Amino acid sequence: EILRTNLAAVILQAASLGLGPLAEFPFLQPPAARDIKDGNDLLLELGAISKAGSITKIGRELARLPVDPRFGRMAVAGRDAGVAHEVIAIVAGLTIQDPRERPLERREEADRSHARFADPTSDFITLLALWRYLQEQQAQLSGNQFRKLCKAEHLSFLRVREWQDVVRQLTRSMGLKPEKRSAVPRSSRSTEG
Repeated sequence: EILRTNLAAVILQAASLGLGPLAEFPFLQPPAARDIKDGNDLLLELGAISKAGSITKIGRELARLPVDPRFGRMAVAGRDAGVAHEVIAIVAGLTIQDPRERPLERREEADRSHARFADPTSDFITLLALWRYLQEQQAQLSGNQFRKLCKAEHLSFLRVREWQDVVRQLTRSMGLKPEKRSAVPRSSRSTEG
């Protein structure tokens, strides 16, 4: 499992559990020293560990989150900047397989459908636009209607549900209240701000 996982996440979990330096842990098949160094360097860059190798307040927060420490750091920074729900939606979207489907026989139709959300300046904003659209549609439709909408618009219902689950987990892990869904389409709201 350790060989398949981001080693920074393993190092962070070990530090949060007080297991000591990962290099000293008695693994049957220890990770390479270079990989441990890279993981520690990343955690130091994220502010999750101190130069002495002890876990920081941010590191404790990241250890509680069910995502890679890099994504967790984005979520914590979003919270600190007052845009937690938006950044959590983006982070969760980055951690799952893309919910947009492009079936070979209907690729052009799918691309047109997905183009509505595209922001030429940022893939993050594109993800956020898709997330907001899905939240608005789900608030307006029954469960079965929402499932049909996803299929008609070339979106994987199961991946959308996974996205929502990761958002819920992150929101709960960070001690935030869930974002209220709005049934009012985004285009009819004021865009000033």
